[in-house]
Amino acid sequence: MGKKFLSIFVVTILLIATLLSGCSTKQSNSSNNNNKTSSVQKQDTTKSVTLKLGMWSSSPAETKIVNDQLAAFKQKYPNINVQIETIVGDYMQKLQTEIAANVAPDIFYLDSMPAPQLMSSGVLEPLDDYIKKYNVDVNDFEPSLLSAFQWEGKTYGLPKDYNTLALFYNKDMFNAAGISEPPKTWDELKADAQKLTKNGVKGLVLSSDLARFEAFMLQNGGSVYKDGKVSLNLPENAQALDFYTGLITKDKVADTPQNLGGGWNGDVFAAKKAAMAIEGGWMIPFLKDKDPNLNYGIAELPEGKQKATLAFTVAYVMNKNSKNKDEAFKLLEFLTGKEGQQFVVDSGLALPSRKSMEEGFRAKYPDRVAFIDGAAYSYPWQFGLLGTKVSDAANKASDSLIMKQANNAQEALDNAQKQLGQ
Repeated sequence: MGKKFLSIFVVTILLIATLLSGCSTKQSNSSNNNNKTSSVQKQDTTKSVTLKLGMWSSSPAETKIVNDQLAAFKQKYPNINVQIETIVGDYMQKLQTEIAANVAPDIFYLDSMPAPQLMSSGVLEPLDDYIKKYNVDVNDFEPSLLSAFQWEGKTYGLPKDYNTLALFYNKDMFNAAGISEPPKTWDELKADAQKLTKNGVKGLVLSSDLARFEAFMLQNGGSVYKDGKVSLNLPENAQALDFYTGLITKDKVADTPQNLGGGWNGDVFAAKKAAMAIEGGWMIPFLKDKDPNLNYGIAELPEGKQKATLAFTVAYVMNKNSKNKDEAFKLLEFLTGKEGQQFVVDSGLALPSRKSMEEGFRAKYPDRVAFIDGAAYSYPWQFGLLGTKVSDAANKASDSLIMKQANNAQEALDNAQKQLGQ
């Protein structure tokens, strides 16, 4: 009797255990299903974010590049929507007004010249933590470009593209003058310009702007701005400016675009009123539009004591008051990363800011390698917090020499230095 009761008891316990186990399994499965549902719901309800991108547009082609980049970005980040705000007119003035009113874009273009003013004012988001968080290889950027957007040890922008100065030369005029290759030194530049100056054509068109003749100062071992100080009136700078303006006033082998009937160097070169011009890659689409059949080449700038050229660059920066900073950085990183930079390479309108993209550009545009070669010895177009005050003062010095209102470059640059209170 006792054994029978024990057997019944054991069977009963096993049945209860089985039922409990089944119940537990169902609860577990139900819990897992709930978790899966929660995960799917989380994916389905991923926060949709709208960012605003501020830019200027120099041409429809530039706008197309950005639109194509954003279409590719949308495929990678479908939850991030981007609206373009094209700021027309005085870009910096309008941008600063928007910043003050707290309605500025999440990320926006920033030129290297006014960059120090915004970097020092606390309105931009430092990018260093995001660069580390998302493992961005900043060493792939040309050093002279990245440094233009660094302030007091922090990085505030990643360069989106750039251009350097190079020498444009008319091949037909060179052939007619018996010149087989572009000049490589200052002496050769002067000698070639002398041979090319004839029949109402100047050998060279020269802008009286610091944005062109600073390259000659740097080539002569000079410096306009270093370690927070302006040094316009260095003897090396004066020697370079004497040579540069002397090509116009003494040697008579060059002239300003205004004196040759143009608004800028491109006008004069396209009209074949000068055989050589110093400009950046932006002149290529201009020449294509003005004269598609113009037979010209592009070479590195002739060197003085050393090689030097200027780098003109623009970065994407982040608004410190952006409400979606991680998403904003993802956009910024994409536009300046390899995927975004490929659109720059394909367009040919500017140079890719990443060194790893240079070979692709060289292969596609072998006639434009002078711009990329110049990057290795380029200096950013930037003068700290003084900004355009420096270039304004230097331009007056140059003009005074061309108009023969100053006796020599040293005198003119001394006056410019005094104007800046340096």
